[in-house]
Amino acid sequence: MKPSLHPQEEARLRELHRYGILDTERERDFDELVEIASAICEAPVSVVNFIDEGRQWFKAEVGLGVRSTPIDTSLCGHVILEGDFVEIPDTLQDERMADNPLCMGDEGFRFYAGAVLRAANGLPIGTLCVLDYKPRTLTEHQRRVLTVLSKHVMRELNLRLALAQEQTLRREVDHRVKNSLASIGALLSMKARRAADEAVQHALEDASIRVRSLSSLHAELHELEKDELVDLHSLFGRIESDLRQLLPDDLALKIAVVGDRASPELANGLLLIVNEFVSNSVKHGQWEQGGAIDIAIATQERAWSIRCRDDGGASAEDAARAAEARGLGTRVISSLASSLDAQIDWRAQDDGMVLEVAALSPAA
Repeated sequence: MKPSLHPQEEARLRELHRYGILDTERERDFDELVEIASAICEAPVSVVNFIDEGRQWFKAEVGLGVRSTPIDTSLCGHVILEGDFVEIPDTLQDERMADNPLCMGDEGFRFYAGAVLRAANGLPIGTLCVLDYKPRTLTEHQRRVLTVLSKHVMRELNLRLALAQEQTLRREVDHRVKNSLASIGALLSMKARRAADEAVQHALEDASIRVRSLSSLHAELHELEKDELVDLHSLFGRIESDLRQLLPDDLALKIAVVGDRASPELANGLLLIVNEFVSNSVKHGQWEQGGAIDIAIATQERAWSIRCRDDGGASAEDAARAAEARGLGTRVISSLASSLDAQIDWRAQDDGMVLEVAALSPAA
C-alpha cells in the first residue's frame, strides 16, 4: 500500500526543506547515531531518513547501502502519519506493508520500529528507525534508547538551523552597523567643525576619530571575501592604537602578534578576548604607579594561542573567581573559548593576572 499524504503535506514539506538537510553528504554525527541504534536494538538495519516529495532520503544508514528509495515503498511514509513511536512486530501481518516489495521474500523486512522526527512546530519530517529480516519485538529499554536518539537527531538539526538563521541575521546587522558607524563619524566631524568652544571641538573630534576607527575595523572584517583570511598584524595594530586612547596615561599596552592571518571567526574571537581582558584589567587592577598589559597572539599553520597578562595585583582567589566565570567579562571569554574549541587557563602570577587560551584542535 502506498503511503497517504500527510494532512498538512505542503506545510510539512516546507518545514523539512527549511532545515536544508536533504542531499547533504554523510556526516559522522549522524552515522554514529544509527550505529548506536543498530547495536542497542540488535537490528541489522538502522536509518535516519526524511520523507520528501516522491522519495524517502537517508541522511545516515547501517546495513542498507542506498541513499534514497521511492516514496511508494516507504515504510516510514506510513509511520509519520501515526504517533511518536511505531513498532510493527511482523510487517506481513500489517495491511499497510503486507504487499510492500521491501517486505516480501526471503530478504524482506519483517520487523520495523521507528521514532518519528518532529520539527519544532510538531510536523513530522522523518524517522529514526531499525529494521530486521525476521519478526520480533523490542525491549522497553531498546524503545527508550531509540526515542532518545531520535531527539538527538532533532536537537542537531535545530541547532544547525538556529546557527544558519543567526548568520543571516548577523550579515544584516553587520551591514546596518557599518552604515550607522560611518554616519555617526561623519556627523561628529560636522559638529566639531561647527563647535565654537575649543574644548567641545576637541572632544567631538576625538569621538569622531574613535568611531571612524571602529567603522574601519568593522569594514575590514565585513568586506572580506568568502574564505579570505584576516591580516592579524593590521587588525591588532589598529586595536592597540584604539585601546591606548581609552587607557589611563600611565598604563602601558602592548599587543604582539606572531603569525600572519586567521579566519574571520578566529580573528573576531581573539579581538573579543583582548577587549574583555583589557576591560577587566582596567576595572579590577590595582596599580599604585603605572602598570602594563601585555598581549601575545600566536597563530601557526595548525594551531593558535593567546596569552594576556597584567601586573595589577591579582591574587589566587581572583584567578579562581575568573576561572569560575562569575563576571560578565569572564563569562564572555569562557563562551568564546568554548566556541573556538579551545582550552582556557586563568592564574595569578608575578603579582598579576594571566589568561591563556589555546586551540584544542587545528586552527581554521
